[in-house]
Amino acid sequence: MREPTGCVGPVDLSDVSSELGAVRQTGPHRRVANALLAGFASAIVLASGSQAADPTTIAGPARVVDGDTLVINGERIRMYGIDAPESAQQCLDARGASYPCGLVSKDALAKKIGSAPVRCEVKNADQYGRNVSVCSMAGVGGSLEDLNAWLVSNGYAVAYRQYGKDYVSLEDQAHAAGKGIWQGQFQVPSEWRKQNKRGEAGPVAASVAFVPPAPAGANGGDPVPNCANGPAIKGNINASGEKIYHVSGGRYYDSVRIDLKDGERFFCTETEATAAGWRKSAQ
Repeated sequence: MREPTGCVGPVDLSDVSSELGAVRQTGPHRRVANALLAGFASAIVLASGSQAADPTTIAGPARVVDGDTLVINGERIRMYGIDAPESAQQCLDARGASYPCGLVSKDALAKKIGSAPVRCEVKNADQYGRNVSVCSMAGVGGSLEDLNAWLVSNGYAVAYRQYGKDYVSLEDQAHAAGKGIWQGQFQVPSEWRKQNKRGEAGPVAASVAFVPPAPAGANGGDPVPNCANGPAIKGNINASGEKIYHVSGGRYYDSVRIDLKDGERFFCTETEATAAGWRKSAQ
């Protein structure tokens, strides 16, 4: 528990009373002394209360704003380390049909929480003043269940790798199992926001969409997307941290292996790869 700045330890009010005792005996100063003692006692009680409270925790009934945002006791909370589709965002299901994946994530979280109290441990505040937090609720047997992890595990959100790696392994598992948004195609929420700054619903942009992996064994077992225009482009990150992409037929294409956990990725077009910050291999 963090101790408020300026606190020097507990104060015994009996000592204060003794010090003011003599003053109380004199009639003209009795009211002033009593007022001073009452005010000082109130200040000590307030200081003690601030020490007992935990400023890094927000708890209570939660209102779900979207798949990664809550409001508790009037405080807006952004769930740490995850990114859910926006409320207006559309995704494609396993059959290629469009559906409101952002609303699905929101509804799933609201149904999960119901009327149960939620406890959020605040890590910091973001640029919008929201409390970036790991949120939990009572699970089976009374133990706390991490709601951030639950969303990623069930494919209602992705790991927000730009801000933390805590939920990357859970995302990989959801991806492999084809859960939630991983059943079909979708834009990474952060990319969708860039292209839909006003929040309008729009179609899935193939250039930044995740697609189901090809059958096992293709390209040595890599989870290669099904690109309509030919073999997928491999976005590799070398030992120096450079982002280099390799096209089919290139000297190193067959030997390069992509590790999604390390931030490497596949692309379907060179335009997509270049826009994402990768440069073409010289060979």
